[in-house]
Amino acid sequence: MTAESPVDVTQELPLSDETELPPETTSFWRRHRAVVVAVVVVVLAGAGGLAYWLTSGSSTPTGLVVTTTVVPVTTGTIQQTVASSGTIQPASQANLNFAVAGTVTAVNVKAGQTVTSGQVLATVDTTALSEQVSAAEAQLASANARLAADQASAASTTQIDSDQAAVTSAESSLSNAQTALGDASLTSTMSGTVASVSLTVGQQVTGTGSGGGGTGSGTGSGTGTSGSTGTGSSTAQIVVIGTNSYIVNTTVDDTEIGQIADGDQADIVPTGSSTTDYGTVASISLIGSQSSNVTTFPVVIDVTGNPAGLYAGSTAAVNIIVKQLNNVTEVPTAAISYSSSGQATVTQVVNGAHVVKPVTVGAAQSGETQITSGVAAGDKVVEQAISFRGTPGGTGGGLFGGTGGRFGGTGGRFGGGGFPAGGIGGGGGAATFNAGGSG
Repeated sequence: MTAESPVDVTQELPLSDETELPPETTSFWRRHRAVVVAVVVVVLAGAGGLAYWLTSGSSTPTGLVVTTTVVPVTTGTIQQTVASSGTIQPASQANLNFAVAGTVTAVNVKAGQTVTSGQVLATVDTTALSEQVSAAEAQLASANARLAADQASAASTTQIDSDQAAVTSAESSLSNAQTALGDASLTSTMSGTVASVSLTVGQQVTGTGSGGGGTGSGTGSGTGTSGSTGTGSSTAQIVVIGTNSYIVNTTVDDTEIGQIADGDQADIVPTGSSTTDYGTVASISLIGSQSSNVTTFPVVIDVTGNPAGLYAGSTAAVNIIVKQLNNVTEVPTAAISYSSSGQATVTQVVNGAHVVKPVTVGAAQSGETQITSGVAAGDKVVEQAISFRGTPGGTGGGLFGGTGGRFGGTGGRFGGGGFPAGGIGGGGGAATFNAGGSG
């Protein structure tokens, strides 16, 4: 066997051109490998993130959700109302003030005390008033004596007429003095409860004699001690109110006042209460007042009966019933749709199939609408309820990231808080697919 000749491993490799190595052929994969890998990673991450988002705890679909329910056509009552608010006041109220000047010597009542008509509530000093009565009595006695003497002496007719005039004047003076003496006692003009007392012993009063006038919500003034029903007076020395009947003073603006009439029924809900009381329109003022280019008219509502839980001065919501339709065919308002031409329709369920039926609608109230033709009571119709569930994206990351960006994310087209939340894509930056994050 012939031995092979030894090879010199130190010999130089052949060069293609003097001292240069032959060029290495680079494949397409090697040239673009980094880009292809990046794209594949983004696509796989996006697909995985989408699957995670769809199967995660937030599995409820987002956006508008339409829920349909089959409901029967029914009959009921529909009311048309005018809504307002007002103040609860006692139906009877006396605003009492002394009609004579003097010094208060006694105050016999306090707020919250029950009183009767004619009861003395307070008094002023009567010394001067009693002296005036005595002087008037003496003047009258003198006038009568002169008249008697002149008649006995057959005085002239002119003298007798003068004497009689003097007697008449003296009688009037005595009557006034006696009235003033009686006014030294401030008495209640009604039975009720003392609402307020603005008198103290030793106080000087001027004797204005003002008080509430009339019955209802108006106030007025008089010359005597008595006041009567009204809305109250901040200057009244003693206020007595009735606690067995109430009114509500409210207002209605000029766009609705024409719908209201005396005797209309009203629902009354005191503020803070869930109980509905009832009443009727008692009066409508013909004189309105304007504020902010809106004219309103006072309306007084008599509260029916004497319901518990009403307090003078508290507020209440009022719904005045201006029209009531009984035994009308009605459907939920959400069951009604409208065509482009304005035709109202409902979707009726007939033998399991959905049939669109044109209908004629009437009045509506509290989510129910009157149907005057098209369907009848007992028919089944489809009611639609539209709601919004969830918010894709948004702060904290969603399907395409968090705050901002075209699809969410701070600054990134797909970036933000993740792809999906917290995944690849990262926050902050201006990259095309990553907002500068770990992508």
